Amino acid sequence: MKVHIFRLFPVFALFAGGAIADDAPEEAPKEGHSHAGESFNSGPRQAATRIAGTGEVHFPVTTKWEEGQAYFDQGIGQLHGFWYYEAERTFRQIAAKDPDCAMAYWGMSMANQSNQKRAKDFIDEAKERIEHASPREKLWIEARANYLDNDPTDKKKRQRELIRDLENIVQEHPDDVEAKAFLVVRIWQFSRSGTPINSHQAVDALLDQIFAKAPLHPAHHYRIHLWDNEKPKRALGSAAVLHETAPAIAHMWHMPGHTYDKVKRYPESAWHQEASARVDHRRQNELRVLPDQIFNYAHNNEWYSRNLAHVGRVREAVDFAKSMIDNPMHPKLNHYGKGNSSAGYGRKRLFEFLQRFELWEEVLELADTHYLAPTDKEESQIARERLIGLANFELGRGVEFGVVLGKLQARLADYEEEKKGAADEARSKAEAEKKDKKAVDKAVADAGKAFKGRIDAAKRTIDEFEVYAKILDGGEPPAADGLGKVKREKSALARLHLRLGHSDKAVEVAKAAKDAEVNRIEPLASYVHVLESLGKTDEAAAAFAELKKISAYMDTDSFAYLRASVVAKRLGEPEDWRVEAVMPDDFGNKSGLEKLGPLAWQAPEALPFELESDDGETVSLQTFSGRPVLVIFYLGHGCKHCVEQLNAFAPHADQFEKLGIPIVAIAPETGLELVKAHSLCESEPAHFPFPLLADPAMKAFRTYRAYDDFEDMPLHGTFLIDAQKKVIWQDIGADPFMEAEFLIDEAKRLLRL
Repeated sequence: MKVHIFRLFPVFALFAGGAIADDAPEEAPKEGHSHAGESFNSGPRQAATRIAGTGEVHFPVTTKWEEGQAYFDQGIGQLHGFWYYEAERTFRQIAAKDPDCAMAYWGMSMANQSNQKRAKDFIDEAKERIEHASPREKLWIEARANYLDNDPTDKKKRQRELIRDLENIVQEHPDDVEAKAFLVVRIWQFSRSGTPINSHQAVDALLDQIFAKAPLHPAHHYRIHLWDNEKPKRALGSAAVLHETAPAIAHMWHMPGHTYDKVKRYPESAWHQEASARVDHRRQNELRVLPDQIFNYAHNNEWYSRNLAHVGRVREAVDFAKSMIDNPMHPKLNHYGKGNSSAGYGRKRLFEFLQRFELWEEVLELADTHYLAPTDKEESQIARERLIGLANFELGRGVEFGVVLGKLQARLADYEEEKKGAADEARSKAEAEKKDKKAVDKAVADAGKAFKGRIDAAKRTIDEFEVYAKILDGGEPPAADGLGKVKREKSALARLHLRLGHSDKAVEVAKAAKDAEVNRIEPLASYVHVLESLGKTDEAAAAFAELKKISAYMDTDSFAYLRASVVAKRLGEPEDWRVEAVMPDDFGNKSGLEKLGPLAWQAPEALPFELESDDGETVSLQTFSGRPVLVIFYLGHGCKHCVEQLNAFAPHADQFEKLGIPIVAIAPETGLELVKAHSLCESEPAHFPFPLLADPAMKAFRTYRAYDDFEDMPLHGTFLIDAQKKVIWQDIGADPFMEAEFLIDEAKRLLRL
């Protein structure tokens, strides 16, 4: 018999040795795992609350829970705002209160747009309850199920059929604005993966029908996406109001930034991206989740840093990129190898800004910090050495530059040797298996593919650096066409041509840079500088006039400002020649950004606990006053994986202690039961080197949200709390966190911050 998600026996019986209910599965799930199936292990497992400001939407559903309709409408608003993590939490809350509400499971499926397996598992749950649904709701469930059940390899067929199913719902229920909204967003989403939009205007007409009935419907989000890469100007009206439609959702503050960015209105885009960052950080603190648990969080924030750079807010751009790197890292959610994470985006933007704004001294200062620390990805290492080499070149540090070039050459030699070794091994293996020549050659070629990216990157960088080496040698400078291997942004390349006396080429490249990056401060300021340096004073004055129009936000100590100030002084401009910052009339009356939330992520407060230890002592959070502490929530000595976790951390207890971080472990057991865990310690002496605390009532588990509110069971949790009693890192889930060495390194990094 299948056990449904919210019809479970008391799960704690597993830990306390109680009897298992008659309708339990033959083999109980692992401790901490959902009794409804694998798909329920991940995602939010803590209760949802009502959140004001998720959108004025109404999607009638059949539910026996008196608050179910209000929660369902909240979940629909969260779906429209791509706030998928919280949408799933909201729909789970409905299912917890009304297990027969089929549409709650449809909502969970909809909240998993990028995880087809979970989406299908959830819609299967909805289908099992479809007899409780209205005829209209059945259309929604069947449309979703049909899409997820179809042959996954025939993507276009599945997409066409879903569009037809949604069109049918619109025809059957012409007053249902939600049907039209979801039809629009699917048409747009499918256009990104092979099903083109034949008429953007026709889709826009559907949106007009929605707004005729609901002027502030969150579907303004979809109008922005619809026109984003087509004619973004047509979405300016939606960009002006989207944040009003669902102010609780950060993504709805972010999306207007798309439109303003595409029409080259970077100050307005930066305003919205800052608002998005602040709302995201506020909600993360309130809901006690890590930043990178939120869909599109890193994307929203890296876009903000780019807009800051475009308008000349150099220092803020650099600092915000660094703040993304400062976010808690996690082996699944956020690390340098994950490109769309805080760390991945933050490092990418930091590299970009340090180069673009010529912050060479800062590059060398940061080289030995976590901001530019080496990573285990070879291409990233080459990029790091290139940045450090560039800094030394631009600062005229020839010896240091030569050292970096030597490292790159040695790195390339190692790659070539490793590639040869892999090829030889593949050849020997294939020949030993008596494969024909074609198969042998293929095996050799395949073995070399793993090295192609790093070898190509190293060669490109060495070729570029050999040009710089000639310049530093002070001999005959390279000709204009001799800079073909220099891979710099165009404005930097123009300045290099200027330095080498390539006047015409300098003007040509500088003009191409400012034409390609309209309304962006740095390339236009470089163009002004090149013209002025070559005595083209009239052209420099004209270019300066264009720069002045967009100068309101420029940092006055940036190279862009200082170089352009030479022209300003010649023209009799005041010392601070920037124009006043004024937002256009069509932007609306927007103020009070600070009230939306903090600009950077802030760790939530650690909540108090007071529990008895295995030796009878009372231990509380205050016991560690003025010190950090690592708190592990494990599920008792009977949990095999919990014991594995304790044994994984025990050998590292001394390392944590050297960092000033004591460890405590909390279990949902009595004091007498705690002692049994010590007998399972695999290291000598047979006793865990940290206290075990008893929490049989699971009060601390609930306080720290290491608890599944939907299935009424404790979860594995690991929390790093700093000396100020802030939770600076956490992991909560179906399985215990096992990577002690990762957490040691992360603790060092976070506590330094």
